[in-house]
Amino acid sequence: MTPHRLDALLVITTTLLVTMVPLLPPNAGTVAAGAIALLAVVAWLNRCRAAAPLSAVYVVCLAVALFGVPYSQLVLGLGLVSYAAVVRMVPWLRGTATWARWGSFASDVRLLCAAAVLIAGAALLTWYFLLHPNLDDIVNSFVPDLPLGLLIAGGLIFSMINAAVEEGAYRGVVLHALDTSLGPGLVALVLQAVAFGTLHIQGGFPRGWLGAGLACIFGIFMGVVRRRAGGMFAPWIAHVVTDVVIAGIVLTIARPHLLLYPINAALSITGPG
Repeated sequence: MTPHRLDALLVITTTLLVTMVPLLPPNAGTVAAGAIALLAVVAWLNRCRAAAPLSAVYVVCLAVALFGVPYSQLVLGLGLVSYAAVVRMVPWLRGTATWARWGSFASDVRLLCAAAVLIAGAALLTWYFLLHPNLDDIVNSFVPDLPLGLLIAGGLIFSMINAAVEEGAYRGVVLHALDTSLGPGLVALVLQAVAFGTLHIQGGFPRGWLGAGLACIFGIFMGVVRRRAGGMFAPWIAHVVTDVVIAGIVLTIARPHLLLYPINAALSITGPG
């Protein structure tokens, strides 16, 4: 087998295994994590320039997740830190992170971002109103008892961080590895989107099988944006705006009494009538 074909095989197999992990029971998930670690060893021994840095992200993410870290943002963030370390410190991997650039934000890219945000926002609102999912875990974890202004600022900051780590992981590291080893075709685009979608099976917003399907479609949109822009700024912006929609749903629908906060504050100063 040629080195390029081995690289492609390792990238595909690793991505498929990671895609399956959220769907498996804990014991099977541990076995899958072990298999991913073995693939990582093969990738590093053979100096696979796509599979080796990709495996650094996945192995770190799975190790952190197996230790019970509950927040995907922290898990993915640590994986990206490991990726940055290896592509900077390992001589034969230097120069491989060509996806990590600003890229274009020309009018055609802005139009594509706007279309993606509008479709995603409508889909998220429809998902919420049709299914009425229980969001108590999100509210309890991310919506403390603070003034509305601080919650809005926190929601914006969270949206920026969440978009950065998810886009960096999936439209950055994963899509780049797939594009490099398979070529920038439909298969690479779908594989990274499915991996991103299954992340939403057990939690997050949206969630469940339908939520995972919506996240997968969004991942395809963001992959198209990233390729068209030739960098990460455009998909990050589109993802931030989409996450702001989610934050708005959580703050104003899951916690409707927050809408009364400005009115109550005004009444406490001016008095009724």
